[in-house]
Amino acid sequence: MIKALCYADIFNFPLTVEEIVRFSPDMPVTIDEAEERLNSDEALSGTVKRDGNYYFLDGGGGNCQLRMDRETESRQQLEIALRRLIPLQGIPFIRGAAVTGALAALNSPAGDDVDLLIISSRGRTWTAYFFLRLWRRFSHNPDICFNVFISESDLVFRNQNLFYAREILGALPILKNDAYGRFIDANRWIFNIFPSWSPSKDRQRYRLPVSPQWRRRQRQIERMLTGPVGDFFEYCVHRIQEKHLISSATETSMRMRRNRIKLHKRDNRSPILDKYEQRIQTWIGKYRELSGQPPFRPVD
Repeated sequence: MIKALCYADIFNFPLTVEEIVRFSPDMPVTIDEAEERLNSDEALSGTVKRDGNYYFLDGGGGNCQLRMDRETESRQQLEIALRRLIPLQGIPFIRGAAVTGALAALNSPAGDDVDLLIISSRGRTWTAYFFLRLWRRFSHNPDICFNVFISESDLVFRNQNLFYAREILGALPILKNDAYGRFIDANRWIFNIFPSWSPSKDRQRYRLPVSPQWRRRQRQIERMLTGPVGDFFEYCVHRIQEKHLISSATETSMRMRRNRIKLHKRDNRSPILDKYEQRIQTWIGKYRELSGQPPFRPVD
């Protein structure tokens, strides 16, 4: 449980007991077990504090109001973003979409970008990316960021670590289909890291309202780009866009191949995992000291 709070503390984000259980790594725990430990373990009480429904590491009480303020702001941003993203249903070859990052966690400050993970149909990743760029440009949505594109034929994440498991389970799927569910099924390793995870019913209400008009447009364009014509178009936009992305890259963290595009302004994985390890050493070390256990020795 301390580990769950260590990760959340990086983002100044206190957790409810349900969230502690959901994102406790390595060892399964139930809500009853978590509540029992939080209420009866004296050493844990010296490390973890509580304010209302929120738990946090000692000294982090000021983040409770910050979380509530950001959650209110984030819910408003999400409602607005969902209305703006309705045309996604008209973009050809998009099969899944999920909001990621701070907004998905309901921890987004005002004015933050809307980060998306996109799932495309097989062999049409770069075509979907092309049309999404056109839509973003001509609909004047510069704050809509397509950070990750993956294909239905290439759903498995190779980097299987806590950071990516947390990002995948923390994402907010917004299309009313089972594409994101198939993505989760292809990455079952995430449940080895978070064995007690369960979906939040509250988050499931954030979905794009179905638009038959945009769905018809999607089908019309897809019919035009099937078969050899679509294959040639995919080849062309792949080569052109990849060349453009490489030439315009500055500090952007990019990984590109036929069925996957990863575009980030910076790679946060290593800094976040480093901060996480530092907090684990500090706070588990404090807990072990208070409980009279030997000093904490991190596993290499």
